[in-house]
Amino acid sequence: MMPGRVPFLVGLALLLCALIFYYLAVLRIDYAKTALLDLRPYPDAAEYFAQAQAMVHGDPPSIQIGYDKLPSRYPPGYPALMLPWLKVLRKSNSILAPFRTNQTIGLFLLLAVFTTYCYLAMPLAGGLATLLLATLPAFFTYCRSSLSEISGSALVALAFIFVYLGLKDKRRWPIYAAAVLLGLSLNIRMQLMFFGPLLLAMALFPGKTSRVDWLVNCAAVLLVFALAASPIFILNAFQFHNPFKTGYEFWVPVLFEKHLLFSPHYIPGHAAMIWSHCVLRRTDFNVANRFGTGTYFVPAYVLLVCGGFGFIRVNRFTICAFLAGSTFLLATASYRFVDGRFYIPILILSVAVAILPVEWALRRVMAGPQKLAAFCIFILFVATCAGYPSQSGYKPRDGRSQAWDALHVVDPARQSPRFLAQAWLSKSYGQKPGIVLSDIDPVYLNALLPKPFVAAPLDEKHHYAFSKLWRYDREDSIALVRNGLSHSIPIYALFVSMKEMTSASPRLPAIDGYQWTTIDSGNYAVILMLTPVMPR
Repeated sequence: MMPGRVPFLVGLALLLCALIFYYLAVLRIDYAKTALLDLRPYPDAAEYFAQAQAMVHGDPPSIQIGYDKLPSRYPPGYPALMLPWLKVLRKSNSILAPFRTNQTIGLFLLLAVFTTYCYLAMPLAGGLATLLLATLPAFFTYCRSSLSEISGSALVALAFIFVYLGLKDKRRWPIYAAAVLLGLSLNIRMQLMFFGPLLLAMALFPGKTSRVDWLVNCAAVLLVFALAASPIFILNAFQFHNPFKTGYEFWVPVLFEKHLLFSPHYIPGHAAMIWSHCVLRRTDFNVANRFGTGTYFVPAYVLLVCGGFGFIRVNRFTICAFLAGSTFLLATASYRFVDGRFYIPILILSVAVAILPVEWALRRVMAGPQKLAAFCIFILFVATCAGYPSQSGYKPRDGRSQAWDALHVVDPARQSPRFLAQAWLSKSYGQKPGIVLSDIDPVYLNALLPKPFVAAPLDEKHHYAFSKLWRYDREDSIALVRNGLSHSIPIYALFVSMKEMTSASPRLPAIDGYQWTTIDSGNYAVILMLTPVMPR
Protein backbone atom coordinates (compact mmCIF):
# COMPACT_ATOMS: atom_id res chain seq x y z
CA MET A 1 0.00 0.00 0.00
CA MET A 2 1.36 3.40 -0.93
CA PRO A 3 2.27 5.51 2.12
CA GLY A 4 0.50 8.47 0.53
CA ARG A 5 -2.82 6.65 0.91
CA VAL A 6 -2.45 6.13 4.64
CA PRO A 7 -3.73 9.62 5.67
CA PHE A 8 -6.80 9.14 3.51
CA LEU A 9 -7.55 5.71 4.95
CA VAL A 10 -7.05 6.95 8.51
CA GLY A 11 -9.24 9.97 7.79
CA LEU A 12 -11.89 7.72 6.28
CA ALA A 13 -11.78 5.50 9.37
CA LEU A 14 -12.26 8.55 11.60
CA LEU A 15 -15.19 9.65 9.43
CA LEU A 16 -16.73 6.20 9.84
CA CYS A 17 -16.35 6.46 13.61
CA ALA A 18 -18.02 9.88 13.54
CA LEU A 19 -20.93 8.60 11.46
CA ILE A 20 -21.43 5.56 13.68
CA PHE A 21 -21.48 7.78 16.74
CA TYR A 22 -23.90 10.18 15.03
CA TYR A 23 -26.21 7.32 14.15
CA LEU A 24 -26.22 5.94 17.68
CA ALA A 25 -26.53 9.33 19.38
CA VAL A 26 -28.90 11.09 16.98
CA LEU A 27 -30.40 9.13 14.09
CA ARG A 28 -31.68 6.06 15.94
CA ILE A 29 -33.79 7.98 18.47
CA ASP A 30 -37.38 6.79 18.62
CA TYR A 31 -39.08 10.09 19.36
CA ALA A 32 -42.46 8.44 19.89
CA LYS A 33 -41.08 6.95 23.12
CA THR A 34 -39.95 10.31 24.51
CA ALA A 35 -41.60 13.47 25.79
CA LEU A 36 -39.87 15.47 23.03
CA LEU A 37 -43.05 15.39 20.94
CA ASP A 38 -44.35 18.07 23.30
CA LEU A 39 -42.29 20.43 21.09
CA ARG A 40 -40.93 22.28 24.07
CA PRO A 41 -39.53 24.75 24.95
CA TYR A 42 -42.59 26.89 24.37
CA PRO A 43 -43.14 28.89 22.34
CA ASP A 44 -40.07 28.28 20.14
CA ALA A 45 -40.50 24.77 18.78
CA ALA A 46 -44.29 24.93 18.50
CA GLU A 47 -44.17 28.17 16.50
CA TYR A 48 -41.51 26.82 14.14
CA PHE A 49 -43.66 23.76 13.45
CA ALA A 50 -46.84 25.81 13.10
CA GLN A 51 -45.22 28.07 10.49
CA ALA A 52 -44.08 25.05 8.50
CA GLN A 53 -47.59 23.57 8.59
CA ALA A 54 -49.03 26.87 7.36
CA MET A 55 -46.57 27.00 4.45
CA VAL A 56 -47.16 23.40 3.44
CA HIS A 57 -50.84 24.28 3.03
CA GLY A 58 -49.97 27.25 0.82
CA ASP A 59 -50.45 29.97 3.44
CA PRO A 60 -47.91 32.60 4.55
CA PRO A 61 -45.84 31.56 7.58
CA SER A 62 -48.06 32.14 10.60
CA ILE A 63 -49.43 30.63 13.78
CA GLN A 64 -53.08 30.05 14.64
CA ILE A 65 -55.01 30.66 17.85
CA GLY A 66 -58.71 30.08 17.51
CA TYR A 67 -59.65 31.30 14.05
CA ASP A 68 -56.98 34.01 14.08
CA LYS A 69 -53.93 33.63 11.82
CA LEU A 70 -51.16 35.56 13.57
CA PRO A 71 -47.49 36.36 12.99
CA SER A 72 -44.87 34.29 14.75
CA ARG A 73 -42.13 35.88 16.78
CA TYR A 74 -39.55 33.74 14.92
CA PRO A 75 -38.22 33.98 11.33
CA PRO A 76 -39.56 31.42 8.83
CA GLY A 77 -36.21 30.11 7.55
CA TYR A 78 -36.05 27.00 9.70
CA PRO A 79 -39.75 26.16 9.13
CA ALA A 80 -39.09 26.43 5.38
CA LEU A 81 -36.40 23.77 5.72
CA MET A 82 -39.01 21.42 7.19
CA LEU A 83 -41.17 21.50 4.07
CA PRO A 84 -39.49 18.58 2.25
CA TRP A 85 -39.94 16.39 5.31
CA LEU A 86 -43.57 17.46 5.71
CA LYS A 87 -44.14 16.41 2.11
CA VAL A 88 -42.53 13.00 2.72
CA LEU A 89 -43.89 12.12 6.15
CA ARG A 90 -47.37 10.79 6.69
CA LYS A 91 -49.80 13.17 8.37
CA SER A 92 -49.70 11.13 11.56
CA ASN A 93 -45.89 11.49 11.66
CA SER A 94 -45.71 15.16 10.67
CA ILE A 95 -44.62 16.02 14.22
CA LEU A 96 -41.25 14.44 13.36
CA ALA A 97 -40.46 17.05 10.68
CA PRO A 98 -38.50 19.44 12.99
CA PHE A 99 -36.38 16.57 14.30
CA ARG A 100 -35.78 14.94 10.91
CA THR A 101 -34.73 18.33 9.51
CA ASN A 102 -32.05 18.85 12.13
CA GLN A 103 -30.87 15.25 11.87
CA THR A 104 -30.46 15.66 8.11
CA ILE A 105 -28.66 18.99 8.39
CA GLY A 106 -26.28 17.60 10.99
CA LEU A 107 -25.42 14.61 8.81
CA PHE A 108 -24.90 16.88 5.80
CA LEU A 109 -22.59 19.16 7.79
CA LEU A 110 -20.43 16.23 8.91
CA LEU A 111 -20.03 15.06 5.31
CA ALA A 112 -19.41 18.62 4.10
CA VAL A 113 -16.58 19.10 6.60
CA PHE A 114 -14.85 15.89 5.56
CA THR A 115 -15.35 16.63 1.85
CA THR A 116 -13.87 20.11 2.24
CA TYR A 117 -10.71 18.83 3.89
CA CYS A 118 -10.38 16.11 1.25
CA TYR A 119 -10.66 18.79 -1.45
CA LEU A 120 -7.79 20.58 0.30
CA ALA A 121 -5.80 17.31 0.24
CA MET A 122 -6.05 17.05 4.05
CA PRO A 123 -8.10 13.88 4.61
CA LEU A 124 -6.54 13.16 7.99
CA ALA A 125 -7.49 16.62 9.25
CA GLY A 126 -10.93 16.05 7.77
CA GLY A 127 -11.39 12.87 9.77
CA LEU A 128 -10.21 14.56 12.96
CA ALA A 129 -12.52 17.55 12.42
CA THR A 130 -15.50 15.34 11.64
CA LEU A 131 -15.00 13.24 14.75
CA LEU A 132 -14.55 16.32 16.94
CA LEU A 133 -17.69 17.87 15.50
CA ALA A 134 -19.79 14.71 15.85
CA THR A 135 -18.81 14.36 19.53
CA LEU A 136 -19.24 18.05 20.38
CA PRO A 137 -22.10 17.99 22.93
CA ALA A 138 -23.70 21.17 21.60
CA PHE A 139 -23.73 19.71 18.09
CA PHE A 140 -25.28 16.30 18.69
CA THR A 141 -27.67 17.67 21.33
CA TYR A 142 -29.25 20.17 18.96
CA CYS A 143 -29.11 17.83 15.97
CA ARG A 144 -31.78 15.83 17.80
CA SER A 145 -33.76 18.93 18.80
CA SER A 146 -36.73 20.77 17.32
CA LEU A 147 -35.00 24.18 17.39
CA SER A 148 -33.23 26.26 14.75
CA GLU A 149 -29.68 26.41 16.14
CA ILE A 150 -28.17 23.71 13.93
CA SER A 151 -29.73 24.95 10.69
CA GLY A 152 -28.48 28.50 11.22
CA SER A 153 -25.04 27.34 12.37
CA ALA A 154 -24.71 25.06 9.34
CA LEU A 155 -25.25 27.97 6.94
CA VAL A 156 -22.67 30.05 8.79
CA ALA A 157 -20.14 27.20 8.75
CA LEU A 158 -20.65 26.69 5.02
CA ALA A 159 -20.20 30.44 4.47
CA PHE A 160 -16.82 30.29 6.24
CA ILE A 161 -15.83 27.29 4.12
CA PHE A 162 -16.69 29.07 0.87
CA VAL A 163 -14.83 32.23 1.88
CA TYR A 164 -11.74 30.17 2.70
CA LEU A 165 -11.92 28.35 -0.64
CA GLY A 166 -12.47 31.61 -2.52
CA LEU A 167 -9.43 33.30 -1.01
CA LYS A 168 -7.26 30.21 -1.32
CA ASP A 169 -8.14 29.46 -4.96
CA LYS A 170 -8.39 33.17 -5.89
CA ARG A 171 -11.96 32.79 -7.14
CA ARG A 172 -14.71 35.25 -6.40
CA TRP A 173 -17.74 33.02 -6.93
CA PRO A 174 -17.26 31.13 -3.63
CA ILE A 175 -17.35 34.47 -1.80
CA TYR A 176 -20.61 35.30 -3.54
CA ALA A 177 -21.89 31.87 -2.49
CA ALA A 178 -20.87 32.69 1.09
CA ALA A 179 -22.82 35.96 0.87
CA VAL A 180 -25.92 34.01 -0.20
CA LEU A 181 -25.54 31.53 2.65
CA LEU A 182 -24.92 34.23 5.22
CA GLY A 183 -27.90 36.22 3.96
CA LEU A 184 -30.14 33.15 4.10
CA SER A 185 -29.02 32.51 7.68
CA LEU A 186 -30.73 35.75 8.74
CA ASN A 187 -34.02 34.15 7.75
CA ILE A 188 -33.32 31.54 10.42
CA ARG A 189 -31.82 33.64 13.22
CA MET A 190 -31.39 37.40 12.96
CA GLN A 191 -28.44 37.37 15.36
CA LEU A 192 -26.32 35.71 12.68
CA MET A 193 -26.05 39.08 10.95
CA PHE A 194 -23.14 39.78 13.28
CA PHE A 195 -21.03 37.41 11.18
CA GLY A 196 -21.29 40.04 8.43
CA PRO A 197 -17.60 41.10 8.62
CA LEU A 198 -16.78 37.77 6.97
CA LEU A 199 -17.73 39.40 3.66
CA LEU A 200 -14.73 41.73 3.99
CA ALA A 201 -13.04 38.88 2.15
CA MET A 202 -14.13 40.49 -1.11
CA ALA A 203 -12.32 43.71 -0.17
CA LEU A 204 -9.20 41.70 0.71
CA PHE A 205 -9.39 39.49 -2.38
CA PRO A 206 -5.83 38.70 -3.58
CA GLY A 207 -4.52 39.78 -6.96
CA LYS A 208 -4.30 43.02 -8.85
CA THR A 209 -7.46 44.63 -10.15
CA SER A 210 -8.67 48.07 -11.06
CA ARG A 211 -10.28 50.24 -8.43
CA VAL A 212 -13.55 50.20 -10.36
CA ASP A 213 -13.65 46.39 -10.45
CA TRP A 214 -12.80 46.31 -6.76
CA LEU A 215 -15.66 48.67 -5.91
CA VAL A 216 -18.10 46.79 -8.17
CA ASN A 217 -17.32 43.44 -6.54
CA CYS A 218 -17.51 44.87 -3.02
CA ALA A 219 -20.88 46.44 -3.80
CA ALA A 220 -22.10 43.32 -5.59
CA VAL A 221 -21.32 40.98 -2.68
CA LEU A 222 -23.26 43.27 -0.34
CA LEU A 223 -26.15 43.33 -2.79
CA VAL A 224 -26.17 39.54 -3.00
CA PHE A 225 -26.13 39.33 0.78
CA ALA A 226 -29.03 41.81 1.03
CA LEU A 227 -31.10 39.94 -1.56
CA ALA A 228 -30.58 36.61 0.23
CA ALA A 229 -31.59 38.20 3.53
CA SER A 230 -34.54 40.11 2.06
CA PRO A 231 -37.35 37.52 2.60
CA ILE A 232 -37.44 38.14 6.35
CA PHE A 233 -37.53 41.92 5.87
CA ILE A 234 -40.24 41.64 3.21
CA LEU A 235 -42.30 39.44 5.54
CA ASN A 236 -41.82 41.91 8.40
CA ALA A 237 -42.93 44.77 6.16
CA PHE A 238 -46.01 42.79 5.12
CA GLN A 239 -46.95 41.77 8.67
CA PHE A 240 -45.89 44.83 10.70
CA HIS A 241 -45.61 47.57 8.04
CA ASN A 242 -41.96 47.97 8.98
CA PRO A 243 -39.13 45.73 7.67
CA PHE A 244 -37.18 46.13 10.90
CA LYS A 245 -39.96 45.14 13.28
CA THR A 246 -40.25 41.51 14.33
CA GLY A 247 -42.75 39.23 15.98
CA TYR A 248 -41.11 39.87 19.33
CA GLU A 249 -42.37 43.45 19.23
CA PHE A 250 -45.85 42.12 18.44
CA TRP A 251 -45.97 39.51 21.21
CA VAL A 252 -43.64 40.82 23.94
CA PRO A 253 -43.30 44.60 23.41
CA VAL A 254 -42.13 45.03 27.00
CA LEU A 255 -38.74 43.67 25.92
CA PHE A 256 -38.24 46.73 23.75
CA GLU A 257 -39.94 49.30 25.95
CA LYS A 258 -38.27 48.79 29.31
CA HIS A 259 -34.99 47.03 28.62
CA LEU A 260 -31.94 47.36 26.41
CA LEU A 261 -31.46 44.19 24.38
CA PHE A 262 -27.72 44.79 24.09
CA SER A 263 -25.57 46.29 26.82
CA PRO A 264 -22.08 45.76 28.28
CA HIS A 265 -23.81 45.22 31.63
CA TYR A 266 -24.94 41.79 30.44
CA ILE A 267 -21.41 40.55 29.72
CA PRO A 268 -20.67 39.35 33.30
CA GLY A 269 -23.70 37.06 33.21
CA HIS A 270 -22.55 35.46 29.95
CA ALA A 271 -18.99 35.17 31.23
CA ALA A 272 -20.20 33.44 34.40
CA MET A 273 -22.24 30.96 32.34
CA ILE A 274 -19.28 30.10 30.09
CA TRP A 275 -16.91 29.84 33.04
CA SER A 276 -19.27 27.46 34.86
CA HIS A 277 -19.01 25.09 31.88
CA CYS A 278 -15.23 25.41 31.76
CA VAL A 279 -14.69 24.57 35.42
CA LEU A 280 -17.55 22.05 35.76
CA ARG A 281 -19.55 24.18 38.16
CA ARG A 282 -22.77 24.44 36.19
CA THR A 283 -25.91 24.51 38.33
CA ASP A 284 -28.58 25.78 35.96
CA PHE A 285 -31.26 24.03 33.94
CA ASN A 286 -30.93 25.05 30.30
CA VAL A 287 -32.54 24.20 26.98
CA ALA A 288 -29.87 21.57 26.28
CA ASN A 289 -31.29 19.55 29.18
CA ARG A 290 -34.44 19.06 27.10
CA PHE A 291 -32.56 17.21 24.36
CA GLY A 292 -29.46 15.90 26.10
CA THR A 293 -27.26 16.29 29.13
CA GLY A 294 -27.28 20.09 29.41
CA THR A 295 -23.58 20.35 28.50
CA TYR A 296 -22.37 22.35 25.48
CA PHE A 297 -18.63 21.64 25.61
CA VAL A 298 -16.07 20.02 27.86
CA PRO A 299 -12.92 21.55 29.41
CA ALA A 300 -10.62 19.38 27.28
CA TYR A 301 -12.14 20.92 24.15
CA VAL A 302 -11.46 24.43 25.45
CA LEU A 303 -7.81 23.51 25.99
CA LEU A 304 -7.54 22.18 22.43
CA VAL A 305 -9.04 25.38 21.02
CA CYS A 306 -6.72 27.55 23.10
CA GLY A 307 -3.76 25.50 21.91
CA GLY A 308 -4.96 25.75 18.32
CA PHE A 309 -4.66 29.53 18.28
CA GLY A 310 -0.90 29.10 18.52
CA PHE A 311 -0.89 27.28 15.17
CA ILE A 312 -2.95 29.83 13.23
CA ARG A 313 -1.19 31.70 10.46
CA VAL A 314 -2.26 35.27 9.87
CA ASN A 315 -3.62 35.72 6.35
CA ARG A 316 -6.58 37.28 4.58
CA PHE A 317 -8.98 34.56 5.65
CA THR A 318 -7.98 34.56 9.32
CA ILE A 319 -8.40 38.35 9.43
CA CYS A 320 -11.95 38.10 8.07
CA ALA A 321 -12.78 35.08 10.24
CA PHE A 322 -11.41 36.74 13.38
CA LEU A 323 -13.35 39.96 12.77
CA ALA A 324 -16.58 38.04 12.06
CA GLY A 325 -16.19 35.72 15.04
CA SER A 326 -15.22 38.52 17.41
CA THR A 327 -18.15 40.69 16.33
CA PHE A 328 -20.62 37.85 16.82
CA LEU A 329 -19.06 36.85 20.15
CA LEU A 330 -19.12 40.41 21.50
CA ALA A 331 -22.72 40.97 20.36
CA THR A 332 -23.87 37.67 21.87
CA ALA A 333 -22.10 38.35 25.16
CA SER A 334 -23.84 41.75 25.30
CA TYR A 335 -27.29 40.24 24.75
CA ARG A 336 -29.83 40.51 27.54
CA PHE A 337 -30.65 36.80 27.62
CA VAL A 338 -27.98 34.35 28.77
CA ASP A 339 -28.19 31.03 26.95
CA GLY A 340 -25.46 28.65 25.87
CA ARG A 341 -27.21 27.80 22.60
CA PHE A 342 -26.49 31.29 21.27
CA TYR A 343 -22.82 30.30 21.09
CA ILE A 344 -23.30 27.15 19.02
CA PRO A 345 -22.09 28.76 15.74
CA ILE A 346 -18.84 29.75 17.43
CA LEU A 347 -18.43 26.29 18.94
CA ILE A 348 -18.88 24.61 15.55
CA LEU A 349 -16.46 27.00 13.84
CA SER A 350 -13.88 26.46 16.57
CA VAL A 351 -13.53 22.81 15.52
CA ALA A 352 -11.24 24.00 12.70
CA VAL A 353 -8.98 25.55 15.34
CA ALA A 354 -9.13 22.62 17.76
CA ILE A 355 -7.76 20.11 15.24
CA LEU A 356 -4.60 22.12 14.54
CA PRO A 357 -2.69 20.95 17.64
CA VAL A 358 -4.01 17.40 17.12
CA GLU A 359 -2.55 17.31 13.60
CA TRP A 360 0.75 18.53 14.97
CA ALA A 361 0.64 15.96 17.76
CA LEU A 362 0.04 13.05 15.39
CA ARG A 363 3.12 13.97 13.39
CA ARG A 364 5.25 14.26 16.53
CA VAL A 365 4.01 11.04 18.16
CA MET A 366 5.18 8.97 15.19
CA ALA A 367 8.50 10.72 14.67
CA GLY A 368 10.36 13.78 15.79
CA PRO A 369 11.02 15.71 18.98
CA GLN A 370 8.50 16.98 21.53
CA LYS A 371 6.85 13.59 21.83
CA LEU A 372 5.71 14.27 25.41
CA ALA A 373 3.83 17.44 24.43
CA ALA A 374 2.35 15.61 21.45
CA PHE A 375 1.22 12.75 23.67
CA CYS A 376 -0.49 15.18 26.07
CA ILE A 377 -2.36 16.80 23.19
CA PHE A 378 -3.41 13.41 21.93
CA ILE A 379 -4.78 12.57 25.39
CA LEU A 380 -6.75 15.84 25.30
CA PHE A 381 -8.19 14.85 21.92
CA VAL A 382 -9.33 11.46 23.23
CA ALA A 383 -10.81 13.11 26.34
CA THR A 384 -12.63 15.63 24.14
CA CYS A 385 -14.15 12.94 21.94
CA ALA A 386 -15.18 10.97 25.01
CA GLY A 387 -16.47 14.13 26.65
CA TYR A 388 -14.71 13.34 29.91
CA PRO A 389 -14.71 14.75 32.53
CA SER A 390 -17.97 16.64 32.30
CA GLN A 391 -21.36 17.22 33.89
CA SER A 392 -24.64 15.64 32.85
CA GLY A 393 -28.28 16.01 33.70
CA TYR A 394 -30.14 18.17 36.16
CA LYS A 395 -29.12 18.59 38.79
CA PRO A 396 -25.69 18.23 37.16
CA ARG A 397 -23.65 15.16 38.09
CA ASP A 398 -19.88 15.33 37.86
CA GLY A 399 -17.46 12.81 36.39
CA ARG A 400 -19.60 12.00 33.36
CA SER A 401 -18.63 11.09 29.79
CA GLN A 402 -20.67 12.95 27.19
CA ALA A 403 -20.10 10.26 24.56
CA TRP A 404 -21.42 7.57 26.91
CA ASP A 405 -24.38 9.66 28.04
CA ALA A 406 -25.20 10.62 24.45
CA LEU A 407 -25.81 6.96 23.72
CA HIS A 408 -27.95 6.38 26.79
CA VAL A 409 -29.56 9.66 27.83
CA VAL A 410 -32.02 11.48 25.61
CA ASP A 411 -35.17 12.07 27.61
CA PRO A 412 -37.01 10.15 30.29
CA ALA A 413 -38.58 7.06 28.76
CA ARG A 414 -42.09 8.43 28.73
CA GLN A 415 -44.39 9.55 25.99
CA SER A 416 -45.65 13.08 25.47
CA PRO A 417 -49.04 13.45 27.24
CA ARG A 418 -49.95 16.48 25.11
CA PHE A 419 -49.22 14.69 21.86
CA LEU A 420 -51.14 11.61 22.98
CA ALA A 421 -54.11 13.73 24.06
CA GLN A 422 -54.50 15.49 20.72
CA ALA A 423 -53.95 12.22 18.83
CA TRP A 424 -56.70 10.56 20.87
CA LEU A 425 -59.07 13.45 20.17
CA SER A 426 -58.34 13.23 16.42
CA LYS A 427 -58.80 9.49 16.36
CA SER A 428 -61.98 9.41 18.42
CA TYR A 429 -63.80 12.51 17.17
CA GLY A 430 -62.16 13.36 13.87
CA GLN A 431 -65.42 12.65 12.09
CA LYS A 432 -67.05 15.50 14.05
CA PRO A 433 -64.38 18.23 14.15
CA GLY A 434 -65.10 21.37 16.09
CA ILE A 435 -63.70 23.96 18.50
CA VAL A 436 -61.29 22.67 21.15
CA LEU A 437 -60.62 24.55 24.39
CA SER A 438 -57.54 23.42 26.26
CA ASP A 439 -54.59 24.45 28.40
CA ILE A 440 -52.37 22.69 25.87
CA ASP A 441 -50.58 25.32 23.79
CA PRO A 442 -53.12 26.40 21.12
CA VAL A 443 -50.43 26.94 18.47
CA TYR A 444 -49.24 23.37 19.04
CA LEU A 445 -52.78 21.96 18.83
CA ASN A 446 -53.74 23.90 15.70
CA ALA A 447 -50.58 22.71 13.96
CA LEU A 448 -51.37 19.07 14.72
CA LEU A 449 -55.15 18.67 14.76
CA PRO A 450 -56.76 17.92 11.40
CA LYS A 451 -58.84 20.62 9.80
CA PRO A 452 -61.41 21.92 10.51
CA PHE A 453 -60.58 21.47 14.23
CA VAL A 454 -59.80 24.85 15.82
CA ALA A 455 -58.01 25.11 19.17
CA ALA A 456 -58.07 28.00 21.61
CA PRO A 457 -57.14 28.58 25.28
CA LEU A 458 -59.64 28.18 28.11
CA ASP A 459 -59.24 31.81 29.17
CA GLU A 460 -56.58 34.52 29.55
CA LYS A 461 -54.06 32.12 31.16
CA HIS A 462 -51.89 31.28 28.13
CA HIS A 463 -48.45 31.98 26.63
CA TYR A 464 -49.65 34.79 24.36
CA ALA A 465 -51.02 37.22 26.94
CA PHE A 466 -48.45 40.02 26.61
CA SER A 467 -49.30 41.49 23.22
CA LYS A 468 -50.86 44.95 23.03
CA LEU A 469 -52.18 44.32 19.53
CA TRP A 470 -53.96 41.00 20.05
CA ARG A 471 -55.72 39.62 23.08
CA TYR A 472 -57.68 36.57 24.14
CA ASP A 473 -59.38 36.39 27.51
CA ARG A 474 -62.47 34.84 29.08
CA GLU A 475 -64.82 37.09 27.13
CA ASP A 476 -63.19 36.03 23.87
CA SER A 477 -63.49 32.38 24.87
CA ILE A 478 -67.20 32.82 25.52
CA ALA A 479 -67.66 34.66 22.22
CA LEU A 480 -65.82 31.89 20.36
CA VAL A 481 -68.03 29.23 21.93
CA ARG A 482 -71.25 31.16 21.26
CA ASN A 483 -70.24 31.65 17.64
CA GLY A 484 -69.55 27.93 17.31
CA LEU A 485 -72.90 26.99 18.81
CA SER A 486 -74.70 29.38 16.47
CA HIS A 487 -73.18 27.46 13.56
CA SER A 488 -73.86 24.02 15.12
CA ILE A 489 -70.14 23.35 15.60
CA PRO A 490 -69.24 20.82 18.34
CA ILE A 491 -67.41 22.38 21.30
CA TYR A 492 -64.82 20.23 23.12
CA ALA A 493 -62.58 20.68 26.14
CA LEU A 494 -59.34 18.65 26.11
CA PHE A 495 -57.30 17.72 29.18
CA VAL A 496 -54.31 15.41 29.54
CA SER A 497 -55.50 13.83 32.78
CA MET A 498 -58.39 13.64 35.22
CA LYS A 499 -56.35 15.70 37.67
CA GLU A 500 -55.93 18.53 35.17
CA MET A 501 -59.62 18.36 34.26
CA THR A 502 -60.63 18.64 37.92
CA SER A 503 -58.48 21.71 38.51
CA ALA A 504 -59.07 23.49 35.18
CA SER A 505 -62.71 22.72 34.35
CA PRO A 506 -64.07 25.63 36.50
CA ARG A 507 -62.35 27.96 34.01
CA LEU A 508 -64.45 26.67 31.12
CA PRO A 509 -66.94 29.22 29.74
CA ALA A 510 -70.44 28.90 31.17
CA ILE A 511 -73.21 29.16 28.56
CA ASP A 512 -76.89 29.38 29.53
CA GLY A 513 -78.78 26.27 28.50
CA TYR A 514 -75.61 24.19 28.06
CA GLN A 515 -73.42 22.05 30.29
CA TRP A 516 -70.03 20.42 30.03
CA THR A 517 -70.33 16.65 29.85
CA THR A 518 -67.48 14.13 30.02
CA ILE A 519 -67.61 12.04 26.85
CA ASP A 520 -64.22 10.31 27.13
CA SER A 521 -61.93 9.63 30.07
CA GLY A 522 -59.49 7.13 28.62
CA ASN A 523 -55.82 6.56 29.32
CA TYR A 524 -54.61 9.33 27.01
CA ALA A 525 -57.06 12.21 27.48
CA VAL A 526 -60.14 13.48 29.23
CA ILE A 527 -62.57 15.04 26.75
CA LEU A 528 -65.60 17.12 27.64
CA MET A 529 -68.29 18.32 25.25
CA LEU A 530 -70.69 21.23 25.57
CA THR A 531 -74.17 19.74 25.36
CA PRO A 532 -77.70 21.18 25.79
CA VAL A 533 -79.21 20.86 29.25
CA MET A 534 -81.98 18.30 29.08
CA PRO A 535 -85.32 19.62 30.40
CA ARG A 536 -86.60 17.90 33.51
